[in-house]
Amino acid sequence: MRNTKLQKLYRQVDKCRFCKTGRNKLQHIHGFGAMNPELMLILVNPTYRNLSSAPEYQGNRFPFIGVRQFWRVLADGGLIDRKVAFNLPSRAAWNSKYTKQIQNELAKNRLFLTNIVKCCYDHSLYPEDRVIKEQINMLAEEIKIVRPKMIVAFGELVYKTLTGKNIKLAGYWNDRKRKGDSEIISGLKIPIIPCYFPIGRGNPKKAAEIMRRFLRTEK
Repeated sequence: MRNTKLQKLYRQVDKCRFCKTGRNKLQHIHGFGAMNPELMLILVNPTYRNLSSAPEYQGNRFPFIGVRQFWRVLADGGLIDRKVAFNLPSRAAWNSKYTKQIQNELAKNRLFLTNIVKCCYDHSLYPEDRVIKEQINMLAEEIKIVRPKMIVAFGELVYKTLTGKNIKLAGYWNDRKRKGDSEIISGLKIPIIPCYFPIGRGNPKKAAEIMRRFLRTEK
């Protein structure tokens, strides 16, 4: 993935005043994947568990490098190859070979992966509202550049950020008359599907089920 506009945007991201003020040495985590993808997968924010957050890391930085659990959920949901996902090693044994495999899977399956907030923290708490508000315009610009056919919002906070609407995921998926929304921050009105967060504080099984039942069939 080489896009001049995206690279310019990510250079702007790396100048984040919050990280400079807080002396945060972790690198920002950018987005990565296919341009004009079938699906743009959006999460909240990265953490130190991402290997590319290390100050000495060289190469593309994108969500969940070194976190095999996430890729296994995507595989269970039918978005990437199971053989690739389930042969990924633990974080300690992860190297550039496996990062390249994931890059190839994102490109091959027409996926783009990013976060609302690109600042990487040494904890798993949600970012502060002021950080989200500051970076929301950059996310909107990222969406305009990438131009996905559909967006997947992992978690209620992401869905609200993109659409301005509060939902409860359990209620949304139990309502047979549910009406889809569109993201509004970029002005492109791209269809958006809410999904459970795939690891940690989320629900991996239900996330994979939503992917299997709705994403590949609605594209």
